[in-house]
Amino acid sequence: MIRSIAMSRLLVAIQVVASAAIVLSARPTGEYPIGMTIAAAGIALGAWAIASMGIRSVSVMPELKSQTQLTTTGPYRFIRHPMYTALLTFTAGLAFSPFAIWKLVLWAIILAVLIAKAKIEEQQLRDRFPEYDRYAQQTKRFLPYIL
Repeated sequence: MIRSIAMSRLLVAIQVVASAAIVLSARPTGEYPIGMTIAAAGIALGAWAIASMGIRSVSVMPELKSQTQLTTTGPYRFIRHPMYTALLTFTAGLAFSPFAIWKLVLWAIILAVLIAKAKIEEQQLRDRFPEYDRYAQQTKRFLPYIL
């Protein structure tokens, strides 16, 4: 248990540092309308996910809270991890505002971290909610109908 919490903390630290580097390097101006539109879509998806599950359920750690409920409404009808998709979308938009290869590398690191966190979270959801396997078969992890 201690080892898994340490791993979760490491994953979150990598996620925060990589995301912060992309965010701090962005130039949110009219000069990059496509990137800013993509980033705004990520913010909108994140807000929808929070509204669907409730602000008290939000956590950067993949470990479930004691009050965690299985949410299958809102964006959760289509994807199991809309908050992760929101972060990926937001940082992708900022990575192109302006584009740099190092930002793409950091974005790929964020993706790898979120995949690892999703696997930890999904195992706990399977253990706590017998209906999770059926829900997981009906939805994709990050992108509807694709991934």
